[in-house]
Amino acid sequence: MKSRKKTNHSPRNKIPLKDTRKSGKTGLPPGSLVHIGKKIADSVTVRHWAFNSSEFSSTAVIDLHELKTSEGVNNWFEICGLHDTTLMDRLGKALNISPLVLEDILNTEHRPKFDIQGGMLFLTLKAFYISGEGEILDEQASFILGSGYLVSFHERSHSWFDSIKAAMEAGNTRIRQRGNDFILYSLLDIIIDRYYAVAESLGDRLEELEELIFENPDRTLIDKNREIKKEIIKLRKALIPSLEAINKLKRGESDLVMKDTLPYFDDIYDHMVQVLDYIDTYREISAELKESYLSNLTLRMNQVMKLLTIITSIFIPLSFIAGIYGMNFRNMPELGWKYGYYTILGIMFLLTVGMLIYFRRKKWL
Repeated sequence: MKSRKKTNHSPRNKIPLKDTRKSGKTGLPPGSLVHIGKKIADSVTVRHWAFNSSEFSSTAVIDLHELKTSEGVNNWFEICGLHDTTLMDRLGKALNISPLVLEDILNTEHRPKFDIQGGMLFLTLKAFYISGEGEILDEQASFILGSGYLVSFHERSHSWFDSIKAAMEAGNTRIRQRGNDFILYSLLDIIIDRYYAVAESLGDRLEELEELIFENPDRTLIDKNREIKKEIIKLRKALIPSLEAINKLKRGESDLVMKDTLPYFDDIYDHMVQVLDYIDTYREISAELKESYLSNLTLRMNQVMKLLTIITSIFIPLSFIAGIYGMNFRNMPELGWKYGYYTILGIMFLLTVGMLIYFRRKKWL
């Protein structure tokens, strides 16, 4: 049995055989609150947004024991930071959130999911975005829609939703006239819009890579293509279950979503389908780029081999002539001829030119 050659991979690209980060939950009963994933935020912040067509307030929640919904207004609780399990437990008790739901929220590697239980609508999915360095990152975003309130969970605070907050504060805006389900739509719409930016970034990188591969195929280019392919697969793995979740949401399976809001969720679903089409196209392009790289590499190798073959073909007859007159026999008339040396050089030159002309006419050069 042949031994496999070991290859070095960077820690970023290495795929572990076992996810040891989940080992902290081993042996614990269902509903145990354990944070799974990297700690991104240094602290957890809770903010309460309460508004209707005529009222608006925004307050930072300090004591979760005093957390409660306001009557007659829409309530949006924005949670940024998911690593504090004690705070999440208090939040769950204050809003009567099931421990099983909180368990899924704390698992930042959880598969996108939609569920209805205990009079609540629960949705979790991945939020992809591009960092300032151009790197594609993702975070877990979860939402709980209840009677009279919406709770959103994010791994860190972003400026993504500033436009929504400004619209709530502005006064006579559409979001002030609608319910909590419309806030959920607005938040999801912004998250899905960022999928477009990520897809466009992948498309631009593939286009640039395609030009480089045809100009000068290099080993580093195929490595870059492999990295892009991994990101495409990661995005696709998040999109497909997210589509299933949004599809259930847009079908109106919960009374918490008003009928006049369903078309908005249907629009989000269409956007996600479009992004998935882009991703599938990019996956095919990535596979074709690999084949193009190998074909171009083979073509370049063939060009080199053809050039070497032509050079060899030219020097074979020249070597033959040089070999004959290099034997130094005593009775070789040309050796004593005054113009013999120059004549042989001329024959070699004409032979070389004639062969080059022949190769040119055959379009081998």
